[in-house]
Amino acid sequence: MSYLKKIEQLIPTLTIEEKVGQLFVLAFAGQDNEYALDLVKNMHVGGFYLTDDNANTLKEANILSAQLQKQAALRACDAPLLLAVDQEGAWGILTTETDLGPGNLALGVANDANLTANMYQIFAEQMQAIGYNTLLSPCADVNSNPNNPIIGQRAFGEKPSHVAQHVAAAVQGINRTGNIACAKHFPGHGDTATDSHRSLPEVTKNTSQLLSEDLPPFIAAINNDVGIIMTAHINYPEIDAQYPATLSRKILTELLKDELGFTGLIITDSMNMWAMRKNYSPSEAAILALKAGAHLIMLSEEHYENETTPYKQIQQETINGVIEAVHSGELSLAQIDQTLKHVLCFKYQKVNNKPSTNKSPVDTGNKVAKEAAQQAISVLKNNEGLWPLGQSEFYFTCAVNPASYENLVNSRGIGPNDAVPASQVFYQQLQQSNAKVTYLPYEEFSQVLAGNKTLDIERPLVILTEDYPLPGETFPQQEQLQRIEQAQQLFTNKLMVLALRSDYELTELSQKCAINTYVCTYSSRSVSARELAKRLLEEKYTF
Repeated sequence: MSYLKKIEQLIPTLTIEEKVGQLFVLAFAGQDNEYALDLVKNMHVGGFYLTDDNANTLKEANILSAQLQKQAALRACDAPLLLAVDQEGAWGILTTETDLGPGNLALGVANDANLTANMYQIFAEQMQAIGYNTLLSPCADVNSNPNNPIIGQRAFGEKPSHVAQHVAAAVQGINRTGNIACAKHFPGHGDTATDSHRSLPEVTKNTSQLLSEDLPPFIAAINNDVGIIMTAHINYPEIDAQYPATLSRKILTELLKDELGFTGLIITDSMNMWAMRKNYSPSEAAILALKAGAHLIMLSEEHYENETTPYKQIQQETINGVIEAVHSGELSLAQIDQTLKHVLCFKYQKVNNKPSTNKSPVDTGNKVAKEAAQQAISVLKNNEGLWPLGQSEFYFTCAVNPASYENLVNSRGIGPNDAVPASQVFYQQLQQSNAKVTYLPYEEFSQVLAGNKTLDIERPLVILTEDYPLPGETFPQQEQLQRIEQAQQLFTNKLMVLALRSDYELTELSQKCAINTYVCTYSSRSVSARELAKRLLEEKYTF
């Protein structure tokens, strides 16, 4: 029996509860597997958003995915679950056991589409090996606003055509494996100065501007058969004066489906983000999103404010709210049936519910990650010829207050999830390489800047800057810039700024002091930190 005939026979036999549940992708706190299995069995959910909070080793992840899919196969609607993860480079899960590479911005700077495709193929293969079948990546946003607090290193760059090239490559890499790719955040989160985890941003662009500035990467993703597109919780008043993109029929149906021709699944960004929850009740937002043309409602930040948020109650009320809307006629049963048919066609045809035995070897992943990190390292200023230092003696310190590293690993399991900050990895590599380095801890260097401790200012000072795209939080920047400005006054032309981040700080930094040496990795990942340390210690080329 063909999957289409199966679906047409199946849908009339399902209850409204079974139909509505399939349109939800939920998260759960900790390793509460029994609750997750109950959601599959009794709430009929269609998928899960999974993080390190649910499984923090490959072995645990493999067991979890197998349990969930086994339960799903027992239902009247035995379609496989979408098991979705934010595996996108700058964000990721299982960071100590997988290869995340340097992240999208560094891949964009390396500017090798084959490298980007290979990196994303590795992401997909390593997730596929543990039964996670959907990557909520690539990020298709364009870095139009360098002060964007949540995109930054998650995007491939600033030029629409350039980002489009790498988004296409990323989708191709994922599609090679049979796993599902998801381009996000439609119609673009790159031109905001606000994080939608915190509040509802607004972008005053019309459709024509979006088509030239933000949509080319999404069009490239569609042209390369991306399976899913995720919405953005952003107001576009020039297009829809009433609703943000996630709830806008003008944006999801008229623009994305009708004008751009997207025929895959539309999934909402998490409806638990403050952009939604501060403005709409959970069930109201879900109902409006389905009316607008979304196929899947995602609630991913399962304990958003803190550990005590009653997320189970919120999930229950949201699903029940949609069910009640169908019973009351606010949402037509015909629309639910049509949406479910689209979802099930996609699942039966494209979703792999079994772990792959073709796991990408770790050494292959490491090789691609290293190559990408190496190619991204850029010497933007070397006015004094200090770079590289080779075997010279030098001081090393970090511009970041150590207290700022506490939130790199998020209790919700989303974000960078680096247990060890990049600066620590950098210093460990220096030690392993027997560099002639004198390390200056943060407080000790504070004493130097205050004039309470003297150093040999004829010796170079290497100072690291960092940035991490944290959901709902901002990694501190101004304190780092102030510290560099003070260091430059002391070390003048012997100061070397090494950026384990984007170069977006350089413009502001150059307005404050004379930066003569600036080298950027465009990444805060460990692989970039190691490769930067190695490059620093290389001998100068002589001709």
